[in-house]
Amino acid sequence: FPLIEYGARGRVILFFAVIAAVGVVSIPSGVIASGFAEIVQTRNKTKGATEKDAGAVAGDDWYDINYRKLEGQPPPPSIFGPRMDALQIKAKEYLDGRVDETTGLVSRTQFSSIGRLLFFSLIITNVAAIILESIPEIDRHVGNASGNFFDVFEAFSVFFFTADYLLRLFSAGKSREALYSPWVYSRTFFGLVDLVSILPWYIQVALTSTGHVISGDEAKIFRIFRIFRVLQLEDFIVAFTKLDNVFRASKDVLKATGLMAIIIWVGTSALFFIFEANNPNFRECDGSIPLTGTEDEPGCYDFESTLACNEFYPDMCSQAFFTHMPNTMFYVAVFLGGEWGVVDFTWQGKFVCMFLCIAGIALYSIPVGTLFDAFGAIVGLCEEEEEDEGEEVEESPLVEYN
Repeated sequence: FPLIEYGARGRVILFFAVIAAVGVVSIPSGVIASGFAEIVQTRNKTKGATEKDAGAVAGDDWYDINYRKLEGQPPPPSIFGPRMDALQIKAKEYLDGRVDETTGLVSRTQFSSIGRLLFFSLIITNVAAIILESIPEIDRHVGNASGNFFDVFEAFSVFFFTADYLLRLFSAGKSREALYSPWVYSRTFFGLVDLVSILPWYIQVALTSTGHVISGDEAKIFRIFRIFRVLQLEDFIVAFTKLDNVFRASKDVLKATGLMAIIIWVGTSALFFIFEANNPNFRECDGSIPLTGTEDEPGCYDFESTLACNEFYPDMCSQAFFTHMPNTMFYVAVFLGGEWGVVDFTWQGKFVCMFLCIAGIALYSIPVGTLFDAFGAIVGLCEEEEEDEGEEVEESPLVEYN
């Protein structure tokens, strides 16, 4: 709402517009967006129906297929003998608990539970430390001298995260989730997050040990990288473990709608640039130039273009918005998000604006909506599978008794 200073009757009309009219007007654009996504999804489902094996679900890729193939298969023995096998199994049980093959329930030792709680607490406190360290007053109070609280806490955290990462690599040979391969684990989302959460600290230590003086901006970059540790919470929230499946499940729709979104973004940006590059409403002139003038002494708004204004008043006129394509694409990206920072368009620009309001914004938002739909569908499917497994476990004693 670029205009909000309404009278009493205008405010009443605005109230009803917000409650009902906005939703009614958006129905056609929603229908267009929904129909476009449905057509793409239907075609891709038909195309890939014969390519999936039994038990496949949306978003499956080579990892999910190989994971199902390993069902019921024991982990391969270590080349270093039974003693190494026992150590790997103990490390795996410490990290992920022991799974009962009959019920599927996970049990943990007290030591494993404490370690898991400490790991979760460290992730939360690390994110909190990054936020607190960014506050100038707290940063000045703690100080930047070597050995300050944040540095000590960071070193302790990295030690724990490193130990966890090495243990996971060590026990990957007994983990079906890693396809019984340390190399596979290192390339999974979990493995990459674990590595990114500790690698910046080691790089910083290596640079410091070689005599490189780390500036304040460089130190800030290393600190900000620690925020990625929040992604390690995926290990604690089941829904987030399906994020990669969400992207794979919606990748076909994302390709089509993503291309459509880019076409709308770039296309409307080009139109806005053509129509609004010389819009006098967005022109700024030196204070000595009147806004409107006479035929002998024209004003800032009297010229057909900013170039003509500068020819008459050298270097005294400039355009505030839509000065070039990158600048225009920035503003159009804001428009496509539903915000209108500038609205005083020419009549041609107003037609482009109406197109964006009726259909462009809806089509542009399809990729985001597709991700949310796929996320809900996959998480819901996983919950249904878990409920079915629980029901089978509960019913199995009765079946045996009968």
